[in-house]
Amino acid sequence: MRENELRGVLPDCFSNLTFIEFLDLSSNLFFGKLAISPLQSLTSIQHMDLSNNQFQIPSSLKPFFNHSKLKYFHGGNNHLYMKTELRSLAPRFQLNAINLSCCEDAGPLPEFLFHQHELQSVDLSNINLRGEFPSWLLRNNTELKSLLLINNSLSGNFQLSSHSSMKLMDLDVSNNFFDGLIPVEIGVCLPGLRFLNISENSLDGSIPTSIGDMKLLQILDLSDNKLPGVIPENLATCCSSLKILALSNNSLQGEIFSAT
Repeated sequence: MRENELRGVLPDCFSNLTFIEFLDLSSNLFFGKLAISPLQSLTSIQHMDLSNNQFQIPSSLKPFFNHSKLKYFHGGNNHLYMKTELRSLAPRFQLNAINLSCCEDAGPLPEFLFHQHELQSVDLSNINLRGEFPSWLLRNNTELKSLLLINNSLSGNFQLSSHSSMKLMDLDVSNNFFDGLIPVEIGVCLPGLRFLNISENSLDGSIPTSIGDMKLLQILDLSDNKLPGVIPENLATCCSSLKILALSNNSLQGEIFSAT
């Protein structure tokens, strides 16, 4: 049903689709509150794509807490609103992928994420998230491959979990309010990264030489921070897959790699 011009509130007859497993309503003109939607009855659903509509979606995802089979939820580009739930309330689902990116104010990171352990892809961009970098999200989800937290209000030190996230390939925390140092051990903790963007923050301190341990890194964007010092030579000698390197608008100095 995606990419039509279907509009209005979802009819009550949707609640009769109790055996449906895949539902794609994306890119239409549907609206209404999911908290009173017939979608709450679809407890067999595994894949739900509601993106690019006008639904009112609580950041807590409370309407779907009984959907034990739900693995994929895409609610991007709707109307996301903050609804605080007690941490003791754990959903029955274990998601593989979630996308709630839009342009609303979601407040702090949703509590249900503390109970997720099978995530592979997370996009919570452009929702004015507040708080610190969720290193626990990497620690709790060892299969995580992509984490996008672009254009939020996350702040504090950019701290990683002491556990290596071997599967993570894409990390974008650009346009937030992180300060302090880039973790010295970032290359050891995230050795499989292909894409790293931490631009448009307030990070300072030297660029860690451990980034040279990221043998698969293709895109590195550290621009628009407050990074001083020299550019580590091993960015050229060790990051053999690197295709794009963005370091503009910092306080770097010295030679651009020494001659060999």
